[in-house]
Amino acid sequence: MLEVLQSYSDPQNFKIWGMLLRRNNPGTADPLLYSYYEGFYDLFNINSEEKCIEYTVEQKGSGSEIVDRENIKLRAKITEEELTESEYCKIQGIALSHQKASGELEEFTHNVNKMEVEIMINDKAVSSGYVFEGQRRIEGGSQMSLAKPEHNVVYISPSRHTGAEIYLTDILKYPELYEEMLEILRDYDKNIISINYDNDKRYSGRGIYKILSKSYKEALPLNVYGDGMKKAILLMSAVLKAQNGILLLDEFETAIHTSAMDRTFRWILENCLKLNVQVFLTSHSREAIDKVLKCSENVRKQTALYTLYKEEDRISVRRLTGDKALEVQDEMGLELR
Repeated sequence: MLEVLQSYSDPQNFKIWGMLLRRNNPGTADPLLYSYYEGFYDLFNINSEEKCIEYTVEQKGSGSEIVDRENIKLRAKITEEELTESEYCKIQGIALSHQKASGELEEFTHNVNKMEVEIMINDKAVSSGYVFEGQRRIEGGSQMSLAKPEHNVVYISPSRHTGAEIYLTDILKYPELYEEMLEILRDYDKNIISINYDNDKRYSGRGIYKILSKSYKEALPLNVYGDGMKKAILLMSAVLKAQNGILLLDEFETAIHTSAMDRTFRWILENCLKLNVQVFLTSHSREAIDKVLKCSENVRKQTALYTLYKEEDRISVRRLTGDKALEVQDEMGLELR
């Protein structure tokens, strides 16, 4: 669900949809096992003959009136196309080496599945693209938007913090919020003084963030700290990055110790309200859900909790307000996950 929401950053851009695919990451044992074709194929409901993803986004004004509505639809159809050997090797990223005795390339032909994708907004076709079976890159033949994304959407995966990639540049523009962040980070290191950008490029070819703490003789790179510290900094800095937009946090509690959840979650969610950020959280943790519901009364009153249930051939959804969710959890012991 978060991946579909992520597409709203620029839904008419074919490449944006390509970024959502669950493909192998570079550097894994065999990054070529899973092509873009398989990735796009698996976006759609495997049980449906129709290849279609559709969702509608409504924006409300200061009251409850809807001031804008967009229906986004991604449709695909599969055909078959004949490709020459050189064309087939090109889409797979393979160098063609076999030649005839005369030195000319020996051209075989392949019948290859082709997925043609059309993107529609409010029933108007705005973009299209295609991928062949075995294709390793999205290129050529696609009408793609190259403009700045229409909507500010920030997605944080459960393991994003392991790369120490953060948005501190944004939070350093707000001295008051920066000081608040440091105070919360003292739950992770009580002696922290500051976080600074070091332009020393010895380690990664670019500068790195370092943490100055009274616990150590000199500032240490952020990536040598524990996952809890890195995850907290990432989430808090992402709030600033998502200002006036959407923040998607997948399994948001990952790596954060329960003792630090209260203040960390309160800071994140209260500042989302201040900075006009609509935040979507996912979790399987009952404890994390409980912490979110109890961390701030103001946040809870503007929270909706959705629980998904698998029922035979369909998914059912239960929606509760934050106040109601807390009531049924504490008084009735209702499972909210």
